[in-house]
Amino acid sequence: MARKATGASAEEVSARLGELARNFRWVWDLPTQEVFRAIDQTGWDRDRDPLALVNSLTPERLTALGKDKPFRDRLIAVAGTLGAYLAEKPAEPAVAYFCMEHGIAPTLRSYAGGLGMLAGCIEKTASDLGVPMVAVGLRYGQWFRQRLDFGWQHEIWQDSDPVAAGLQPCPEQTTVELAGEQVVVRIWRAQVGRVDLYLLDTDVEENPEHLRSVTDRLYGGDAEHRLRQEVVLGVGGVRALRALGLAPKVYHANEGHAAFMSLERIEALVGAGASVDQAVAAVRASTVFTTHTAVPAGFDLFDRALIDRYFGDWAHRVGVSVDWLVGLGHFADQYPDEPFNMALLSTRLSGQVNAVSKLHREVTESRVLGPLWPGRSAPVRWVTNGVHPRTWTPAPLARLFDRQIGEGWDYADAEQWNEVWQIPDAELWAVRQQLRAGMVEAIREYLPRTLAEHGWTADLGWAAEVLDPQALTVVVARRSAEYKETDLLVSLPERLTRLVHDTDRPLRVIVAGLAHPKDEGGKERIRRIVEFSLREEIRHAVVYLPGYDMRLATLLLAGADVWLNHPRRGDEACGTSFMKSVYCGGRIMTTPDGGADELIVDGDNGWLIGDRTYGASRETMAHNAFELLEQAVIPEFYDRDVDGLPGAWVAGIKRSLGSLAWQVSSVGMVRAYQRLYRQAERSAVRQRVAELV
Repeated sequence: MARKATGASAEEVSARLGELARNFRWVWDLPTQEVFRAIDQTGWDRDRDPLALVNSLTPERLTALGKDKPFRDRLIAVAGTLGAYLAEKPAEPAVAYFCMEHGIAPTLRSYAGGLGMLAGCIEKTASDLGVPMVAVGLRYGQWFRQRLDFGWQHEIWQDSDPVAAGLQPCPEQTTVELAGEQVVVRIWRAQVGRVDLYLLDTDVEENPEHLRSVTDRLYGGDAEHRLRQEVVLGVGGVRALRALGLAPKVYHANEGHAAFMSLERIEALVGAGASVDQAVAAVRASTVFTTHTAVPAGFDLFDRALIDRYFGDWAHRVGVSVDWLVGLGHFADQYPDEPFNMALLSTRLSGQVNAVSKLHREVTESRVLGPLWPGRSAPVRWVTNGVHPRTWTPAPLARLFDRQIGEGWDYADAEQWNEVWQIPDAELWAVRQQLRAGMVEAIREYLPRTLAEHGWTADLGWAAEVLDPQALTVVVARRSAEYKETDLLVSLPERLTRLVHDTDRPLRVIVAGLAHPKDEGGKERIRRIVEFSLREEIRHAVVYLPGYDMRLATLLLAGADVWLNHPRRGDEACGTSFMKSVYCGGRIMTTPDGGADELIVDGDNGWLIGDRTYGASRETMAHNAFELLEQAVIPEFYDRDVDGLPGAWVAGIKRSLGSLAWQVSSVGMVRAYQRLYRQAERSAVRQRVAELV
């Protein structure tokens, strides 16, 4: 008689864990995360790096895990769930989604800010909904770690290991031409649930050194370097899909960086026998363009000489003049030698164009793209951004929602979210207290270690005692761009000092966020915040956290009582961080800009700073923000009943969840895009795209 198996072998455990770690579904699947946490709770909570965790396991540890029946049963169940999930993957991708950055996981450094986070939320939601999508981006060789020198940001560039990040090399490759030089482009695959994300890089031995560095850094280098990257993304991306045997029917450009994809598609159609007019009509019909530009200064512009150098041969092959091409990137009243505008190129070659909030659609028409349609309303729609709920919801709240709203809470409707009112106030408040305390504990460990790494040699004992796990905590965590006014609170230092020193109703403030390496104004705002926060009488209460990334964002969102957002009205296209805070039980305090303008009801599901006047001064914005804090936010937080429960505050959390959770979920956004995709596909059929190809 055969002996009954007593467990799984080390090889079997390693294989199953590796399968879970190499599919980025672990980012939003709580049971998968719990498997990794069961192996090493401290390491997981600190790093959230499943591949590093799996690779660190010794054969002895793997054998022990295989003999641990509860762990083995959990591993088998989670692996089975992933298998069933992937079994429903669409056979062929019908939509190709192009973006310069992709915020999938902390370990995959292909993001800089909100644009990348949005792309990640779209791809994860497409996976959940079974949208037949393939995504395309660039694989960057380096990412920067923020280092502060007397408060001034410097960039320390770190090498990125694609395999360690969870990417898998594809056997296929392609080439692009950069000003007459052929460049080999390697293709990497990231499994984002049921969506494949292909990332391209030029760091290939066959390429000369000056071309291997084309994909070295996100948004790095000068204008020509940026143009080269966008050629690799657009032209190389279309060719990579071809090399992989994929033939999407619709192409979606998320921002103008990907616009060159349309030029490659036009050339392919002309090469197949179509006229230029036919090719342009076919490409336009089957292309969707999402613009995130809220100010003309945000346009991606290239000198005419660069377009001549990099697309002169393209124009010759297609049978058009370079002037014809340049005209696609100009307004009607511009001269041929003026800079070439990538957003205009995308708009002219896209049949479906959308802004990312209702207000942004108005701004797009009034001051960004409107001159393209003189004398008539701009044919620009809006699809308000959303966020992928399970990526951003802390585990304690996710479990609470599973129980109270139902397991499908992330894609629930308004009626289902009304069940939030059935959650006992004391239970919801206890979770919020737990999340704030956990954030404070993590920051007290993180801050002294990080300051020491930055060269701080003085006593750091104070850094291990910052904040207060019981105090109202306001978080400002944004990319440090000037229009976001990230230093607004410290612009009135006496008023802020008075609030943080109130012994009965203390305020605590956390600020985090990186500046673009070339944004001197953004760096100056960081310097001001750091300078104020390091004052001896302030540093326990106002904290600037260096090294902002996806890990810190998750921590701060979970612990913030108030998510403070104060861009100048009209300058923020949407701004999705406040949406993530909703799922964390945070209260929203924001200027009426971007998506907040249409979603936040002042005094009900959040607070609006000031009114809807454009051009409010910085001083007025700061005064209005402090007035709200002093007269509404702080009193409500500290208004407690005999049991210490802030009833009005908890009711505000429930109003936020009940009115916003179903609106800010990325499901509404992706379903709106699906409607645009269907319209584009029908338009492409009318243009006889299939026959042309």
